Amino acid sequence: MEIIGRLNDIIYQNEINSYTVATFEIDEQEITIVGYLPFIHSGDNLKLIGKFVTHQDYGEQFKFDSFEKMMPQTKESLEKYLSNGTIKGIGPATAKKIVDIFGDETVHIFKYEPEKLSNIKGITKKKALEMSDEFNKNWELWQIVGYLERFGIGPQNSKRVYEKLGENTIKKIEEDPYILVDIARGVDFRQIDKMAIDIGISFDNEKRIQSGIKYSLIRIRI
Repeated sequence: MEIIGRLNDIIYQNEINSYTVATFEIDEQEITIVGYLPFIHSGDNLKLIGKFVTHQDYGEQFKFDSFEKMMPQTKESLEKYLSNGTIKGIGPATAKKIVDIFGDETVHIFKYEPEKLSNIKGITKKKALEMSDEFNKNWELWQIVGYLERFGIGPQNSKRVYEKLGENTIKKIEEDPYILVDIARGVDFRQIDKMAIDIGISFDNEKRIQSGIKYSLIRIRI
C-alpha cells in the first residue's frame, strides 16, 4: 500500500539506525507511522510503502518498508520545508519571503541560480551561496536512500553508509560498489557484485577481484 503526505512530528528516532516513530498527515488526517527514516525532518513530504498494523499497546500504525522523499508540491509545503531547520540561516520569515518572491521557481533558484537569493533584503551573496550549498547537500541525501535500495540495502543502513563516505556518496559507490561490503550491515559480496555488474563494473575490475578474494577467504574460515 502506498501513502503520500507530510511528516508532522518525530516522536522517537534511534540515533544509530534511524528507526522512527512519527505522526504523519494525509489529507488533513493524522496517523502514526513506524519504520526506518534517515535524513528526515518535520515538514518533509514523503511517499511511504507498507501496510496498516495494530499494535497491542499503541493501536493502529502504518508500518512501512520503504520511503521516498518528495520535493514539496505547493508553496505552503515548500515554505514549511525551508523553515524546518534543515537549511542554516532560513527561518519562517525568510522562508516566506523566498517563496513569495520566487514561487514555483524556488527549487530551481536554490539549485541553479542561488545568487538571485541575494536580491532579498538581509541575504548577502555569500549567505545565498551557503544556503544553496545546504539545500543541495540535503538533495543528495534524498537520493542516497533510493540509490542504495538498488543494491538491496535498506534505509536502516543509509545513514551509516553516508556517515562513512561523506559528500559525493553516490559517486564514490559508482566508482567502487564493493566498499559497501565492509560498510553496510547484513550484505555480502554476492549481493553487491550483482548490482555492480548491472551498473557496468567489468568482470576483471581490480576492486571486484580483491573483494571476491576477501569474501572467499572469509567463507573458507567459516
